[in-house]
Amino acid sequence: MALNGIDVASYQAGLDPAKVPCDFVIVKATQGTTYVNPDFTRMADAVLRSGKLLGIYHYAGGGNQIKEADHFLRTIKPYIGKATLWLDWEGEQNPAFGRIDTAWCKVFLPYIKKRTGVTCGIYMSKSVCRSRSWKDIAKDSPLWCAQYANNSATGYQSNPWTDAGSFGAWSRATIYQYSSHGHLAHWDGNLDMDIAWMSRDQWMELAGGKPVEVPMPEKTDTELGIEIWADKYGSGDARREALGIRYDSAQAEADRLNTVHISEYMKELESYEKKHGALFS
Repeated sequence: MALNGIDVASYQAGLDPAKVPCDFVIVKATQGTTYVNPDFTRMADAVLRSGKLLGIYHYAGGGNQIKEADHFLRTIKPYIGKATLWLDWEGEQNPAFGRIDTAWCKVFLPYIKKRTGVTCGIYMSKSVCRSRSWKDIAKDSPLWCAQYANNSATGYQSNPWTDAGSFGAWSRATIYQYSSHGHLAHWDGNLDMDIAWMSRDQWMELAGGKPVEVPMPEKTDTELGIEIWADKYGSGDARREALGIRYDSAQAEADRLNTVHISEYMKELESYEKKHGALFS
């Protein structure tokens, strides 16, 4: 069984997924640590209202993996459990590409799984599948693979071309993007064309997750350490639960602040209050 679909970014702002023929739409949500697709929420909501399947992706910026993952999760929080999740790994605007590919992804992908319960897939070109060692990632993350026969205009294809080479560590692609020059009714521009070798039930099974909480993303570990000193998070298990994945690093900073000279502590406190307002009132 196969599903036909498209993937979209801000270039397709305004597209109506209820009118454009497709089984699924994979929507760009974020890139790096700050960018959010301005059409993301409208598009994601429109896909769900139409009864079609939703996927969401983050374009890797090659920076700090946890910060990028938290930015992604904050943006997509209302859709956890309703959409498949994907990491877009390619070279443009990604300085980590070609240097620390698998090492970078081996932090980002498990973190998404830990925070949401959702297995995050990965997108890459077929040549990249074969030029890196993705064995550890392929054990858990499904592959969304891209390879084009040409740039000719096309509609959906049931058996798109692919070269005779392997998919590297994967036995096959779960989703295959075979053109960036797709043409479908009710949209005048080009579209990325995809085929997913799964059923609707399998798509939703991959999407299944749990509520996500991403604590205090805008604060540094030192700033959280200062808040620990101010007894903002209580103690013991209450503090650990409140800080979540940030607990160990924030507690380490609180412990460090306990050993510094009062002048250094006051300097850190002054910096905190310039950014976040008075801590003590």
